[in-house]
Amino acid sequence: MHTAWFITLLLPYVADLCSADLSPQANCTSCLPNPIATTYPNNVTGTINATTSVILVPLSYAQSLLPSRFANSILTNAYTRFNISPTLYPLVVESVIDHDIRFNNFPVLSDFSSFRTTFPFIDLLGDGYSTFRYTGFIYLPPSNPIAINGSQGYGYTVLSGFFDPPDAPYKFTRNGRARRFSVFEQSSNSTPSTSHHGPPASRLAGSTLFRTKTSSQPPIPLSFYRNITNQIMFGNNSQVCDRMISFWNTSITTGAYEPQAVVGDVLLSPPL
Repeated sequence: MHTAWFITLLLPYVADLCSADLSPQANCTSCLPNPIATTYPNNVTGTINATTSVILVPLSYAQSLLPSRFANSILTNAYTRFNISPTLYPLVVESVIDHDIRFNNFPVLSDFSSFRTTFPFIDLLGDGYSTFRYTGFIYLPPSNPIAINGSQGYGYTVLSGFFDPPDAPYKFTRNGRARRFSVFEQSSNSTPSTSHHGPPASRLAGSTLFRTKTSSQPPIPLSFYRNITNQIMFGNNSQVCDRMISFWNTSITTGAYEPQAVVGDVLLSPPL
């Protein structure tokens, strides 16, 4: 269990898509519609309703988690400007639901949840400047083969995940004071879950539990989150990259829908 600083986000994005769903389903009733589908009709666009968690861990520990070829490629000078010590590293955990995914303003993919850890500020090009974000493992629902195939194409190792809640970015705890999101892994080797939230023969793979931050100024500035959510992502095949562009200046990122700073706890199980 790690204490983390979070931010809840509702962002539209532009991305790539290899294939389409014949009957896409919009299951997230709490998610807002895609506001940029008509602005970028020739691109795949959608929204993400996400909780992005930042866990400050010792730099040496983060290096031990990365593949050896990237362990010494962390650009510490790229994140110290966000008031983070160079002896620490901002490990990022994301619980996300993708919603209203469109191309030519037509729905092309059903809503789906995901859960992953990512490693930002990686010097993939070796130029000492350009920052990329590495993702080794990602949990996705087995019911969405298009999302699975697309993630595997970018070099991510996809693990079968069962999400609670299944079609929302989080739900309130029983006392209404906090919000949570969990993913369970099911396999033949899983230790059965003792929680009623998970399916039979599953284990808790990861969870976030968070509450609204009382002070107005988060310890990690909003500019940090804008930076990392627009770093090009890559997986175990470093020759292929996932360039998803997140927009922070639309109708669903301002006013009542602006990002909210929250604090809480993150639980991760191997291999995350």
